[in-house]
Amino acid sequence: MARQTDERVTSPGARTAVAATLDLVVVVVFTLIGRRTHDEPLDPAGWWQTAWPFLAGLLIGWAVVALTTRAWPTRLWHGLPVWISTVFAGMAFRDMSGQGTALPFVVVATLFLAATLLGWRLVLWLVDRRRPESSRPAGAGRGRVHEPVEHTQVGDPLGLEELTGPADRTRGRGVVPPAEGEDPRDG
Repeated sequence: MARQTDERVTSPGARTAVAATLDLVVVVVFTLIGRRTHDEPLDPAGWWQTAWPFLAGLLIGWAVVALTTRAWPTRLWHGLPVWISTVFAGMAFRDMSGQGTALPFVVVATLFLAATLLGWRLVLWLVDRRRPESSRPAGAGRGRVHEPVEHTQVGDPLGLEELTGPADRTRGRGVVPPAEGEDPRDG
């Protein structure tokens, strides 16, 4: 039985719901930690002001993966465009809206979002690899799995199986030493 490795855009499932939830939690936790670290209030309006650029970047990353692969970004390798988009678009939107993008903040955001957006995908990938093939859910795999292909037998239309290589008695340049009594210059 063939299994798909990704949840297609046309049929999202539980893995997509978990991925979306984890990515949202990552951005929410990141922005809450940031506000708390800078002694900013944790009220909804203040949180939204901090979070929306990164949520928009996250959404762009999901859209890029969905449009280019026609699958939801649930895999380890999908995490890379999601992470890059979340950081770069998030910083761009922050800058356009007059919020700070100081270098230390960019570094911290880049590292935190890499560790978390890629981290949970890495953990899931490792768990999937450790499971026996039979117990993996549909769509969990190490790559595309294809049905076995049955090859058509064509035989030997050129008669190559009947060909033989040089025999021991074949004369040639350095292939077979000359027989006793023969002059090697006769040729």
